[in-house]
Amino acid sequence: MELIVKSFITALFVGALGLVIYVQHNSLRAAKERADHAEQATRDRDDTLKTMMEAATRKQKAAAKLQAARDDIAATLTERENLIESLLHDDSTIRTWFDTPLPDAVARLREHPAVTGADAGADSQRLPSDHTLQPAGGSAQD
Repeated sequence: MELIVKSFITALFVGALGLVIYVQHNSLRAAKERADHAEQATRDRDDTLKTMMEAATRKQKAAAKLQAARDDIAATLTERENLIESLLHDDSTIRTWFDTPLPDAVARLREHPAVTGADAGADSQRLPSDHTLQPAGGSAQD
């Protein structure tokens, strides 16, 4: 009987040990899966950050390029304005031409420019009825 009890206790011990090993194995497998998922999420996040950093770098370069173009345009504009001013001061023919009033037809165009395109109707609705727009491409009556 003592042998049966010892065998039973040994079997119980082996069974309990097997159960502990099985539970530990499942816990270890679950932890490994969580670690794999976390590593994949980290790689995905790193890829996203890398893509965003590259996009930010491209945008910074484009902004710097636009700023340089803007500066060039501003310098050209200043240069041309200075040239016009110097021509107005130095050349009496240009000064006379500059001081001549515009013809009435041109002055009206500056007052109400011709409207073309899909939104032409919307612009004409904002004007009072006694201030009509000039037709695009039409001839002047003056």
